[in-house]
Amino acid sequence: MLRLMDRYIGKQIISATLFGVAMLCVLLVLGNLFKELRPLMVESNASLLTIGSFVLSVIPFSLIYTIPWGFLVAVLLVFGRLSAENELVSMRMAGVGLFRIAMPVFVLGALLSVLCLWLNISMAPKAKDTIKFVLYEAVKENPNALLDPGVVQTRFKNQKIFVESREGNILYGLHMYELQGDENTGYPTKSIYAREAKLKIIKETKQLRLHLTDAYIETRNEKNDRELIFIGEQEPLLFDFSAERKKSRKASTMTNEEIHQLLHDEPELEGKKRYKLANEIHRRYAFSLACLALCLVGVPLGINARRRETSTGLAISIVVALGYFLFFAAAEQFQDKSGSTALFLYWLPNVLCLALGTWLFFKARRK
Repeated sequence: MLRLMDRYIGKQIISATLFGVAMLCVLLVLGNLFKELRPLMVESNASLLTIGSFVLSVIPFSLIYTIPWGFLVAVLLVFGRLSAENELVSMRMAGVGLFRIAMPVFVLGALLSVLCLWLNISMAPKAKDTIKFVLYEAVKENPNALLDPGVVQTRFKNQKIFVESREGNILYGLHMYELQGDENTGYPTKSIYAREAKLKIIKETKQLRLHLTDAYIETRNEKNDRELIFIGEQEPLLFDFSAERKKSRKASTMTNEEIHQLLHDEPELEGKKRYKLANEIHRRYAFSLACLALCLVGVPLGINARRRETSTGLAISIVVALGYFLFFAAAEQFQDKSGSTALFLYWLPNVLCLALGTWLFFKARRK
């Protein structure tokens, strides 16, 4: 009877989890896609293959959030239905304890936590690194699309480029602006206007060279005084896309193995960066336990809901998941500092879920 009960509950949890994860993944992928749709399709003329690669890169990163949340929704809905239809009462009258009834949930939670651990320490960082550079890959795929006329190019950090018209590799009316501060709200501190510019594409090294003719440079100092300089012709300006990957990578885009290797190879690494790398490892291990921690709370909460409507389970899951994830968001503010503040905040939600889940279980057993 117990095996039959385990299969009955397990199948419902698995099917509900798969459906919930799929729906949440679609929402997150579409959100990221719409955010990057203009740079991908308008500025870079990216191919469908590149857009497909972007979507596939977003999925592993989104799974570290959608799996725990989808699993929590499944637990709340399934146990809410079992409680509303008095199936839990029948099981307990047959002499099966609440903890034993929830055993399939704990087993699935542990297995999903192992899956999330693998995603957090390996797949998600690689996917995030790919997402970061997929737009640059789109430009490398079609460098000519970078300077299409009539389109403001924002691909470069703190810099915007606009071309009035173009004939082949000859650009007419080239405007370049260097911004101070945020790229969206910053003001131009230096601008270059060239009546004509010749574009040279070096595919082997993924470089663009611009030879400016009849060029003017306008600069502004701290007092906002402007100075206009006519330079006639200027040496080719170089845009090197291959150099972007040579820059120092963030901790969130490195696998655990790469982080350990970096800490070992560079013992003189500055304090803030070392703390951030070390704390990132703890964050991934703590966050990987989300499925197991949330199911401890989800089972008794689902039983207490005692409603069949899916809106109840969804509402509870949103509150619980947001409360859990907020601790990790708060810990991010202390990630580059020494001490135990970040580590405490990373592991605190798991400890709270364990304590709260235990208390709710004992309370539910007495009903």
